[in-house]
Amino acid sequence: MHEVRRFNAEISTYSEELNQLLNDKADTKVKDLAETIFYTAGLVSSRMTFADFELNPQVFSRQLRIRSGIYKKFDKARHILSKNAKQKSIGIVFSGHSTFEIDAISAFELVPFVLLDNAIKYSPSWQNVNITFDEEQNKQLTVKISSLGPIVPANELPEIMKRCVRGSLAANSNIPGEGLGLYLASTLCKMIGGNIVVFSSQIPKFKLNQTDYSDFEVILTFKRS
Repeated sequence: MHEVRRFNAEISTYSEELNQLLNDKADTKVKDLAETIFYTAGLVSSRMTFADFELNPQVFSRQLRIRSGIYKKFDKARHILSKNAKQKSIGIVFSGHSTFEIDAISAFELVPFVLLDNAIKYSPSWQNVNITFDEEQNKQLTVKISSLGPIVPANELPEIMKRCVRGSLAANSNIPGEGLGLYLASTLCKMIGGNIVVFSSQIPKFKLNQTDYSDFEVILTFKRS
């Protein structure tokens, strides 16, 4: 783990240096790739930090809390995942804006990433993933991620945020997954006092590859810390 951290830190350093070398006239695609490499290295670091937590749950109590803007974290995840979304012709649409900040540990970077990644992965092509920001007088922020996906039966909804658990229709589809995304997001949100709930409409919209699809929502709530 120590060696992986060192190599990842070097990747982050080199990509940051590359970003600094690129001037305003540099090719936009090159600049985007350099920035994405830098951001992705940060996510690798966050994932390793979460792995440390699973081995030793006390590790986060010693971590420095960093003032973090929720909207910026989601925008960063949108940037990293833009290529994945484009390959499926999926739009990532933001509605509203927010300057709401919380005191978060570094591993919180994973939350927006895994939630958008899941939405893109399970959504059929040519659809939108909608992220809505609703801030209440700087006291509370609600973030809603809405997409289409395989129906999660009502009796399975309380279980899908457990480690390695997927909805039965998703598990039986040809969509790969390990059941870690919602588990990671739920665990990290609770650590910083946030709340996360999921909803799956039980009314099918259409059938794809013998699987019923409907509206799926993940709702995050953060209160002023």
